[in-house]
Amino acid sequence: MKVHDRMHALPRIGLDIMGDLADEVGNGAYRLENADSDIPPPAIAIKATREAVGRDEFNSWLPLVGLRELRAAVAHRVEQDTGLRYDWPSEVIITNGAQEGLFSTILALIGPGDGVITPEPAYSGIINRIRLAHGVPQFVPLVESEDWALDLDALRRRVDRTTKAIIINPTNMPTGKVFTRAELDAIAALAIEHDLWVIDDQPSRHMIFSGAKAHDIATWPGMRERTIMVGSVSKDFNLTAWRIGWTIGPKAVIEHVGKAHMYNGTLTSAFAQAGVIALLNDEAALKDDIRIRVGILEVRANVTAAGLNAIEGLSCVPAQGGWWCLLDHRAIEPDAEAFAHRLLKEANVAVTPMATWGPSTAMGHVRIIFANEPVGRLRAAVDAIGRVARAARR
Repeated sequence: MKVHDRMHALPRIGLDIMGDLADEVGNGAYRLENADSDIPPPAIAIKATREAVGRDEFNSWLPLVGLRELRAAVAHRVEQDTGLRYDWPSEVIITNGAQEGLFSTILALIGPGDGVITPEPAYSGIINRIRLAHGVPQFVPLVESEDWALDLDALRRRVDRTTKAIIINPTNMPTGKVFTRAELDAIAALAIEHDLWVIDDQPSRHMIFSGAKAHDIATWPGMRERTIMVGSVSKDFNLTAWRIGWTIGPKAVIEHVGKAHMYNGTLTSAFAQAGVIALLNDEAALKDDIRIRVGILEVRANVTAAGLNAIEGLSCVPAQGGWWCLLDHRAIEPDAEAFAHRLLKEANVAVTPMATWGPSTAMGHVRIIFANEPVGRLRAAVDAIGRVARAARR
């Protein structure tokens, strides 16, 4: 007996490998690989979650697609953010974080051999969930020399008779790039011309820095009926362990995404949902938390990029949002895994090699997460990276 061949082709994420190695180093390691944040979760969510634990109404299987109050709160939040109205009983489901919602959506839309366009560098969880559904990732490059701009000519050429959907990650992980209106114009035009679904994966929709603006492609003419939005509270509010996400879209497809969710994630924790309900329904607390969180992350992003770009042989396009950026180290060491292991061994700095995150990053890039270390430790980590880089150039 043996496991299916598809599993042998699936890599580990890389985050987990480097995380295990960093754990062995102990408390001294700079955790730039860890997709956590040291910024506390919203107090209102913690309080409401604690109060819900042990209460019978928050210890139930049903509803499998999420509590009514949370689906209604999500629909209201989306209307406030985008102006789009969704019928919460039929067009909103609650999932185990954004990524279960993403996989359930892919299962509902994609079959064996179907092509799915994804700009890359792309989150490996997007790439390999497509493969798990027996779909085929169709990569379109983000151009590093143009601040990770989407190659629009390559996008138009990439569509073929197998293409069924486009997945966008508009606050792109791992680059920190925020998609522009012109880029979304091109994606929307292509989706309408070729009758494609667009899956808008939004794990950090609210973490947008000065000079950039979040856009929702579902608001484009003709796109509401072909866009599925996937969101969560894991990154926007550091409620990672709550495992609460949502999937929103037209009733005809959300019904089937809900069925995939039932057989994939089954249900989400009701007492965790209670915490998210309290947060989403308190407009003042929500906006205050976003303002504080964005301010902290933007400072960290700028400190990280400026420090890395001052090191000879290294370059980093500053993040426009999110928790992360990419470091290009090809002038020093073309092998991302070798560079990541050297940083951990010689500098106690843990980063994630990007070899499985798309062709553009297969050589010479590691991801830097600036959400999990305060500014002082980020500066120290960058200094340590600089020492390794200078030693490697001798």
